[in-house]
Amino acid sequence: MRNIIKKYNNLKIGQKLISIFLLISIIPIILLQVYQFTSVRKTMTSQVDEIIYDDLVQISERTNLSIENYTNLLYQIYVDEDLIDEVMVLMNGTESRKAAARSDIREKLHRYTSVVEGIRAISLVCKNGESVTYDFETDSSMFNIWQKFNDMRIAPPYLDAESKSGMVITPSMKFAENNGTSYYFHISKRMFNFDMLEKGSIATVIMTVDEDVLDSICNSSEANTNGINFIVDTNGRVVSYPDEKYIATQVGDDIKAFVKNSGYLSETHTLGVNEYIDESTGWTFINVYDADKMLKDVRKTELITIIISISVILIVILIIIYTTKTFNNSVNTIVEGMQTVQEGDLDKRINIHSTDEFGIIANNFNVMTERVKELMHQISSAKDRQRHAELKALEAQINPHFLYNTLDTINWMAIEHHENEISKALSNLGLILRHSISKVEDKTPLKQECDFLTRYLDLQELRYEGSFKYELIIDPEVKNIVIHKLLIQPFVENAIIHGFEGIEEGGLLSINIDLSYDKKYLQISIADNGNGFEEDLLVKMNDRQFVIEADDIEGVGLGLRNAFSRLVMYYGDLAHWNINSVEEIGTEITLYIPMSECC
Repeated sequence: MRNIIKKYNNLKIGQKLISIFLLISIIPIILLQVYQFTSVRKTMTSQVDEIIYDDLVQISERTNLSIENYTNLLYQIYVDEDLIDEVMVLMNGTESRKAAARSDIREKLHRYTSVVEGIRAISLVCKNGESVTYDFETDSSMFNIWQKFNDMRIAPPYLDAESKSGMVITPSMKFAENNGTSYYFHISKRMFNFDMLEKGSIATVIMTVDEDVLDSICNSSEANTNGINFIVDTNGRVVSYPDEKYIATQVGDDIKAFVKNSGYLSETHTLGVNEYIDESTGWTFINVYDADKMLKDVRKTELITIIISISVILIVILIIIYTTKTFNNSVNTIVEGMQTVQEGDLDKRINIHSTDEFGIIANNFNVMTERVKELMHQISSAKDRQRHAELKALEAQINPHFLYNTLDTINWMAIEHHENEISKALSNLGLILRHSISKVEDKTPLKQECDFLTRYLDLQELRYEGSFKYELIIDPEVKNIVIHKLLIQPFVENAIIHGFEGIEEGGLLSINIDLSYDKKYLQISIADNGNGFEEDLLVKMNDRQFVIEADDIEGVGLGLRNAFSRLVMYYGDLAHWNINSVEEIGTEITLYIPMSECC
């Protein structure tokens, strides 16, 4: 986000205006139009789908009505007592009687076939394999559609009827004939001798119907010019399709790809699919339509709207370009004047005679330049006076070496009078003073800082008259590591002043300096057996953010808080600490300084 704002701020005024126009005008308009187009398309598609779905329901109803005509005829056949008697002859009679029965059956089937259009053949297949077929197209029982089946009991319609109860519809099958390939679906029903029902069915009646009957129902609508209707059975096989070569093939999971591969609808267009499952037949009635053609009026409206929008946008951009060009001339004049002044020419004046904002800026700039010229003259005079005052102050300063020399003189006087303790104290004090008043920001090796701490602790032992002892242990591996001066001393001083407050003897102060277990930190531990912290104060002191930001912490001196702040200031967020303390038992402060920051 910051990078975007930075880039925007670096743009010229014209670019900013165009950017603003894009953000508050063009982009919202585009988004609104996209939403509107999407909404209209969605509504139109929904309405089209609803109409097509209703059409599929009507096709299903017309299909069921047509099939009902065939099933009614089939019903008349399998309850015809004369046919039942003839079938019994085929089952049990002599050859001569069977021949007569076949002739009678063909005659009866011929009469039934002529009742309803679309019937290609009616077959009667007995349980013993005897069968009689009348083919309406060949007008023959010998040359018929089933002649390639030596035993009709292996024909799919017969097997379907045997495995199911009631009337059974077998999906369209492919038949190769002399004049080409034909496709037919079948309606079959088992026939019973009602006087001997306990013996089961005696034969199966198979009615073969031209698939064109279904196709004429599916694709008779004149409105269906942008799509096709077809039927698929429960196994995904095509029952009826405008192109017969795809009948009895598997549709697969991708209906759109199937239709595109059949060549009926364009492969480059968007297709819509609607399905309706008929419960009575179990068939799925499918419509696939060309959505692009169906929504061509919507596309035309979208194109006109886009052209108008682009024209308006171009006109507005031209107006912005003209306006920004005028702005740029004024801005360039002002910038040129500023650059001249920046180079040191305070006599430069900007000449813009307009009364708009740019004219006001130019006038104010001229006034400001004049004022700056006056101020610079005043500042130059003030600097001369300040330099003179600093020289006077420098002459009045006391040279720090005067203090060192004076302490050294007193030290020799103590030695002459054999006051060794006083001499030692004066010597330590001189070294501490020299170490302290030099730049605190300087860095020093740990071994030198420990030497300073030893002298400091010796003075404190003398001051507190032996009420505490100390031990300072430093790992040889870390002696040459460089840290900031006086970093440890404030924590040691805090332990002496506050930790041993009120303790007259037995105090022990331990200072341990080594590396952490993972070698990533310099670890400095300052422990005492003094008064300790209260639990509430201990929680606060272990809260890094609280210690750094708090203006005042009750029970903690300013020096200790400043010491923690210096630790963070010098070594960053990686520096941290841990405090363990128990009242009347003692306190241990452990500082962790990242080795990556030590040098």
